[in-house]
Amino acid sequence: MKLVTAVLPPHRVPDVMKALQSFGVRGVTVTEVRAYESRPVRVEVYRGSEYRVNLAPRLRLDILTLDFDATDLVRVIRAAGARGTGGGTVWVTPVEEVVRIRTRERGPDAV
Repeated sequence: MKLVTAVLPPHRVPDVMKALQSFGVRGVTVTEVRAYESRPVRVEVYRGSEYRVNLAPRLRLDILTLDFDATDLVRVIRAAGARGTGGGTVWVTPVEEVVRIRTRERGPDAV
């Protein structure tokens, strides 16, 4: 099993979610995160002092999948996320074990 993680600008997520549904993905965990940018994203003022913010808002999508679907899933995310402006990152990590708590299924049956 693999965990496919994508960190994307929020405006890209609806297209990616549609593509994931078309691919047959049944579950996605979405988390609000901040991504470091080398250039300042915006300037803010706090108590009269300006400061530059290098953290951009992003959404992180975590998708648990079977090994043979991971490559296709990355391709789907990349294709749907590449439309318009902005970027993102996708990576794949191995997963040793999965347990579905409600049904107590383990391994690929729990995905």
